[in-house]
Amino acid sequence: MTTGTWQGRIDAADGDSGRRWHQIVQPLEPGAPPGVALLGFACDEGVRRNQGRIGASGGPQALRRALAPLAYHGSRGTPLYDAGDIECQGEDLEGAQRSLGARVAALLARGHFPMLLGGGHEIAWGSFQGTSAALERDGRLARFGVVNFDAHFDLRRGPANSGTPFRQIHDALAARGLPFRYLCLGIARAANTPALFATARDCGATWLHDEELVWPRWDAACRAIDAFVDSVDALQLSVCLDAFPAGAAPGVSAPAARGIAPDFALSLLGHLLARARHGGKGSKVVLAEVAELAPCLDPDGRTARLAGRVVYDVVSGLL
Repeated sequence: MTTGTWQGRIDAADGDSGRRWHQIVQPLEPGAPPGVALLGFACDEGVRRNQGRIGASGGPQALRRALAPLAYHGSRGTPLYDAGDIECQGEDLEGAQRSLGARVAALLARGHFPMLLGGGHEIAWGSFQGTSAALERDGRLARFGVVNFDAHFDLRRGPANSGTPFRQIHDALAARGLPFRYLCLGIARAANTPALFATARDCGATWLHDEELVWPRWDAACRAIDAFVDSVDALQLSVCLDAFPAGAAPGVSAPAARGIAPDFALSLLGHLLARARHGGKGSKVVLAEVAELAPCLDPDGRTARLAGRVVYDVVSGLL
């Protein structure tokens, strides 16, 4: 699939061992065998409602451009699909989230692994609607959890926006009489008021601050992740790009002054995936998503490249 967004260098002399993602990805057709499905959420209505810097609706296409030239190292023969985009029509955020949930539920029912490309962090509530439907069918919703790399809790009360998705997940689980298991990695004290910390405590959330996620504290961070992953049967993995410092990820709604260094964050992501047996028998990661890429705020494309590496690291173990 080399037309449109999916195009790039071709090293024909190297044959199959010289392929890149743009040569591997294919459109998702009805009845296609199970694979990894890249699904975009072209929406920043939630960011607008949350009074953030808009531009995330262009995130999915920018992410595809960043992924296109990456080297393909797949050995399993798992297909890589482009499942298109869910677009927010005007201000109808709720409708877009419902559509995303329906698409995610359908992908999971067909055995695909949804890798979602955002879009504002309101993506997480839409994806949960599909994930929860699938997990209710197979009985894993009772031991479901979310790991979120983020500078913010996104547990706000009030009308739906990019700052409310995990509160919405909390409330949806509570309505079913189920616990809320939520680990947020990278919380910035400067970006969350005492009221937001109180809400997190009330919801039963757990978190590690950005200043805790540094190499001298690697072992402690891994222990926290291990305990959380071991406590669940199914995981929604959410990565908000504002978890990274502004120097590495300027193209987001709310750039971080400190954040988690990319090398540490990606190493931590790798540890989490290994603990969750990602790509192996009994894998716990049901769905992954990258949020808040705003290409209009990313003039040299560095945020998109970092987002592409996050997607690459999540997906490569499946291909």
